[in-house]
Amino acid sequence: MRYPFEDSIKVRLTDRVHLMHAVEKLLQHGVPEELIPVRLARVFYVDIDELNIVLKTVASHRPKETQDGETDLQAVA
Repeated sequence: MRYPFEDSIKVRLTDRVHLMHAVEKLLQHGVPEELIPVRLARVFYVDIDELNIVLKTVASHRPKETQDGETDLQAVA
């Protein structure tokens, strides 16, 4: 027999690879970076330390925007 509280048990989201996938998915859907921890914590038990590492990694690989709204691309060669 199932009890009602079992239906509300959250899944753990602690693996860095799974966190990276979740963050990329939310960014693709237009969720701002500062709201990602809130959105994930509503649905999962999140390892916040791992999530912070993932968010720093993602932020360092994304092109930065200038004040006029244009993307500041870095020269490669």
